[in-house]
Parts: sequence; C-alpha cells; structure tokens
Amino acid sequence: MWLLRAEDTLFVAAWLPDRTPGWGDELAICLDVAGDAAATPAHDDFQWSLRRTLDSSVVYRGRSGRWQPPQDDPDWRLGKARGGGGWELSGSDGADGWSLVLRLDPAWLAGEDGRRPAIGFRIHDDDPNRWYTWPAVRTSAGATQLERTPALWAPIESGASP
Repeated sequence: MWLLRAEDTLFVAAWLPDRTPGWGDELAICLDVAGDAAATPAHDDFQWSLRRTLDSSVVYRGRSGRWQPPQDDPDWRLGKARGGGGWELSGSDGADGWSLVLRLDPAWLAGEDGRRPAIGFRIHDDDPNRWYTWPAVRTSAGATQLERTPALWAPIESGASP
C-alpha cells in the first residue's frame, strides 16, 4: 500500500500479491473526510469496497452507524463505472496478483475544523480466507471492527513539499 501525494491530489496505490484469484478477494479503503473519528460510520465517512473484479465493487457512505450502498440499493455495483464525485479508480489483474490506484481530488483531503482526514485498510484474501488490516486491530473481530470504527483509522498527515 502506498499513499502518494502529487500537488493537492492523493493517490492510494495497492499491489496485492496473490496467485489464487477468488471472487472474494477484496481491498476496502475507508476514509473519514472530516477527521472527526466517529465511533461508527457517519455521513462524512466513505468505504471503497474494491473487488479483484472491479465491476463487483461498491462505494459506501456512512449513515446512522452503518455503511449505506448507493441509492440504498444492496445490489448496486460499479459495473463499468470507474469514478464519480471527485474520485477515479483503475486496476489490473495478473497471474501473480492484482493492483489498484484510487485518485482523490483535493476536496477529499480538506479535513474539517483543523482535523486531518483519516484512512484505514482492510484486505481479504479469498484463498486461504485471510484478513489483514491497517492500522492493525488486535482482536478476533479485527477486520470487521476496523471497517466499522472510523475512530481506529489513522490521520493522513500533510507532508512538506520539496
């Protein structure tokens, strides 16, 4: 995983080594735009739930403590769409693994009331059914707890420009 900043745009780039492609291979990128570290997903929280097959991916928004799919439709998927509302997504799949790049416009990084936005990641490797998180959550429900708890995500620090 890499966070790259170019001018005022953020790129989230991921390389997921995996020689066993599965429908459940997934990377969730969780973003707290306001940086308010809420206890549960709120209106300023987003989750890109990105499958190895991008057409099956979903972008959720927090609402009343849960993740809400677009148009409140549980069957909604990206399909051929690869962007919207200030973000763009690209990806590739190969024999050794898969990769993604999510580009976010400056508005996603503004924060609120002097707080920085925060980010967290959850990876699911369908075969052998393993879960990984960053920041690490040291409980048996780590992956689920991380994606449901914006307060656990890490603030995105603004780096100095060269």
